[in-house]
Amino acid sequence: MKGRTGARPPLAGSAAIPTLTNAKSPYQTPEEEQEAREAAAAAQLTVWRQHLPDLFKKLAQIPDPRRPGSIRHRLTVLLFYGLLLFVFQWTSRREANRNATSPRLAQALREIFPDLDSIPHFDTVDRLLQTIPVETWETVLRDRITMLLRKHALRERLVSGAWVVAVDGTQKFARHQPFAAEALQQRVSDTDTRYRVYVLEAVLVAREGLTLPLMTEFAENSADASPETKQDCEQKAFHRLAIKLKQWFPRRRLLLVLDGLYPNGPIMTLCQQQGWDYFIVLPRNCLPSVWEDVEGLRSLDDRDGANRRTHHWGERDQVFTWANDIPYDGKDAQGHWHHRMIHVAQCEESWRDADGIAHTSHWAWISAIPLTEDNIIARCNRAGRHRWAIETEYLVEKRHGDHFEHAFSYHWQAMKGWHYLMKIAHFLNLLTLETPTGGALRRRRGYQETFRFLRELWTGGWLSTEFLHAHQIGSWGT
Repeated sequence: MKGRTGARPPLAGSAAIPTLTNAKSPYQTPEEEQEAREAAAAAQLTVWRQHLPDLFKKLAQIPDPRRPGSIRHRLTVLLFYGLLLFVFQWTSRREANRNATSPRLAQALREIFPDLDSIPHFDTVDRLLQTIPVETWETVLRDRITMLLRKHALRERLVSGAWVVAVDGTQKFARHQPFAAEALQQRVSDTDTRYRVYVLEAVLVAREGLTLPLMTEFAENSADASPETKQDCEQKAFHRLAIKLKQWFPRRRLLLVLDGLYPNGPIMTLCQQQGWDYFIVLPRNCLPSVWEDVEGLRSLDDRDGANRRTHHWGERDQVFTWANDIPYDGKDAQGHWHHRMIHVAQCEESWRDADGIAHTSHWAWISAIPLTEDNIIARCNRAGRHRWAIETEYLVEKRHGDHFEHAFSYHWQAMKGWHYLMKIAHFLNLLTLETPTGGALRRRRGYQETFRFLRELWTGGWLSTEFLHAHQIGSWGT
């Protein structure tokens, strides 16, 4: 993992991803099982009712690029089914085609959405996504997050008066065939080139264990790029993402938590220009002059007993130290010098595992603001340490049913559309798990099995017509 200076500890209080239980069914009678399944469906429908009507209205405002005489399905219907592919965690468009056309599922969906008048083929959805700009999807996802912020639903997660935003990059998928001119190219050998899709993700760290997808910036080349030309990269993508993030939230206070790729002058200057706080992992092999000053100041502080605080966090004993106003000078790729005073926090931890074996770890970060005895714990434990939340997000999306690494389309623009549909569905699914019933299901079954259980409610005939009528969702849009 990038930027790590010690073994990764679990986040205290985070929602672990449990393995599938080996227990028998918890239900004693058919009536008890029916009641439990309807309660689970009601929890999911509560989230749908809060978000889908407004989402439908937003989707209905997208200019329809199709020829009027060739339209068989409303645009909102096509995009709704694209969203269902990820809500129900189908593995591919082919599986979605097989399952979405099930008469039992179609009947259940029509009871909930009376305006649902057709079932499209998912190749038709893909052709539509080829024509919709990615900015449309960015706006839709932004609106979902903004709605939660306006309701003050996440205010308890403010750190130093700012919302915590974690940013990190990851590979989506790679192929040996040149599927798109925009894909990054990596020369493996004289006869082999890999074509990669790499994304930079920003997530809102809402509270322990909960991260909400916020923004995706794709690293992409120009059409005439080659392995020998300058490739797009994560740091270039970060500069583009930063511009959008400022446009989206011009007046909100943000605290960016970044990994060990980012402690450099241009990134710190960019964050300062945007008015953002930041907390950046500082690896041992990075900024040697800064480390020299940090160690020198620490020896003086240890002698005086200053800039030091101990803390007990979960099962871990922590010792925090910090050094403020360390001069930093660095040159960027264009030869411009960046001079600033930076502040460095360190945390040393010790704990014993279940077998009684002792472990230690060391962490260090660069802080945008001076560190004090009053803010050191919150900034390290509630901000810096929660940079790992985005790693957990990737784990869930890649390995627990969201199929992050599946292409769904080799058309570059459609691939972006499918990616954002996955993000919006993931947002809805996360909020389902935040309900009392959804949270209990996750603790007992795990993330992926919970949504398999919910999918079975819709496809297995568990939901009666009376139940579905009682939970109808209107406002389909035009």
